[in-house]
Amino acid sequence: MKIAIIPKDERDNGFVRALRSKGVEVTIIAQNFISAKFDDELKWTYFNKKRNFTYVAQHIEKYRKGKEIDIIDYDLMFLRYNEILNEKDKFIFDTIEMLENEGMNVINPTDGIRISKDKYLGYYYLRKAGISIPETYVSNDEMHTYFQILNSKGENKKNKNDGFEFKPMSGKGGIGIVITKEKSTAGDILSMFALNNKVAIFQKFIKNKGDMRIIVVGDEVIGGIWRIAGRGINKNGISTGGKAVAFKVSDELKEISVKATKALKCKISGVDIIKDKENNGYRVLEVNCSPAFDRFQKATKIDVYKKVSDYLIKECKR
Repeated sequence: MKIAIIPKDERDNGFVRALRSKGVEVTIIAQNFISAKFDDELKWTYFNKKRNFTYVAQHIEKYRKGKEIDIIDYDLMFLRYNEILNEKDKFIFDTIEMLENEGMNVINPTDGIRISKDKYLGYYYLRKAGISIPETYVSNDEMHTYFQILNSKGENKKNKNDGFEFKPMSGKGGIGIVITKEKSTAGDILSMFALNNKVAIFQKFIKNKGDMRIIVVGDEVIGGIWRIAGRGINKNGISTGGKAVAFKVSDELKEISVKATKALKCKISGVDIIKDKENNGYRVLEVNCSPAFDRFQKATKIDVYKKVSDYLIKECKR
């Protein structure tokens, strides 16, 4: 059994160790060394040799004698990398989409990564699946968004405004998310988005004491953590100083999390959910296609690398 991994960062070595302990042949594919040849046949290869490009001439022999690996020969591609920042990144995702089209099993699928990384698109698919999300307004006309804010009314019993939340269409780790209670400040935030050619996703802020990150692997929820914001911070994310506390995931939350993961065409995800006390229900904030697992593992004592590896092996045999 052979599995190729395009990693997100060095922490994904945990998957390599877990898979190799089960006898799986694993190859880490560095993003820069993929090639395609379209001739009498279609072929995608990976040049699996460490080298230094400082003086290319010193390494000509490595290219001449180096062995290229046929990527399509792998039983499964585990795609953790999810950034499309430039044309080289786009080349990777175009390549993986072609491999999917040729019958390769890719987890997460490129469709899942594309949809979940685009919050605007993601919210659409969540609502189409009947999943509750925060009240959301998106426009590439900042004045329309601002008038939505001016005309908004508080939803709680005292008719007070709990705040406004602005999110970029794409981002990670809570970067670019801004929360304010002032309508005038909201206008300034929209101006900053506009100046940077960014589209702001505007949502009513849901007052909370934390949100939940629930990890889904296939059709199974393996666990959940409460993410509690650090002192003086409104964002609950771990990367912004939040605290992680394990909790037992209810059947209702399991159903929402699996449904949200499938709605965004993912197989493995971290689903962020908040309790909306005013409306007596749960709302999905985001589906993360390549969640980090280190703080989750520490809080829950669950070996996520083993759980995911078992799932990948099962997918290879499917």
